[in-house]
Amino acid sequence: MNPVPLLAMTPFDLDKNLGRAYNNALALLPEDGWACLMDHDMMFTTPNWYAQLQEAIAYAPQGTFTAVTNRIASPWQRAEEVDRKNNDVQYHRKVGQARLRRRTLLDISDSNGFGGVIICLSKATWRQVGGFADGLYCVDHSLFYKLRALELPSYLIEGLYVYHVRGSSEATPPMVAPKVPGCPCARKVPAPTQRLALP
Repeated sequence: MNPVPLLAMTPFDLDKNLGRAYNNALALLPEDGWACLMDHDMMFTTPNWYAQLQEAIAYAPQGTFTAVTNRIASPWQRAEEVDRKNNDVQYHRKVGQARLRRRTLLDISDSNGFGGVIICLSKATWRQVGGFADGLYCVDHSLFYKLRALELPSYLIEGLYVYHVRGSSEATPPMVAPKVPGCPCARKVPAPTQRLALP
C-alpha cells in the first residue's frame, strides 16, 4: 500500500464560518493530498487511526470517510455498545481497541448524511463538489448531498472509533443545530446495510 499525503487538522474560524475554514485548509493541500478534518471536541482512541484511514483510502480511493463515535445525531454512526454517559477516556480507549476487529466499510451513500466528527476526503473530491458551504451548521450534510448528487460514495469506517465530547454532561447538554433551510438531513431513511470487507 502506497500511502497518500494525508493531513489531520482542526480548522477554525473566529467568525464561526466552519465551511470557510475547511475550504481554506483544503486549498493548502498538495493536489494529490487528503485531509482528515476533525471536530474540536473529538479524540482518536487508538494509535491505529492514521493507518486505518490510509487503508480505507487504498481500498476505496473515490470515497469520503467518517468514523463511529459515542455521541452524534446520525444513528448509524453511533457505536451501539457504548454507554453514552460515560466520559472516562480509558473506557473509550477500550471501545476503540475492541472496534479494531471490525474490518468493514459501511456504505452510507444513500443515507441522510453523516455527522462531521471527522471527515476524510481528497483535495480532488473537494474540488469536484465545489467545496464546503459557508457557515457553521449543516456544513457536513451539504457536503454529503453534493457527493451524492455526483454519485461519489461515502463510507463509515466501522473499525475506527473516536470519542466525541458533544455535551458530556447534563450541565453541558449537546448543542442542537437549528434547522437550515434546504437541508434534507432530517428526513427518515432506512439504516444502511451494504458493507465492504477490508482485506
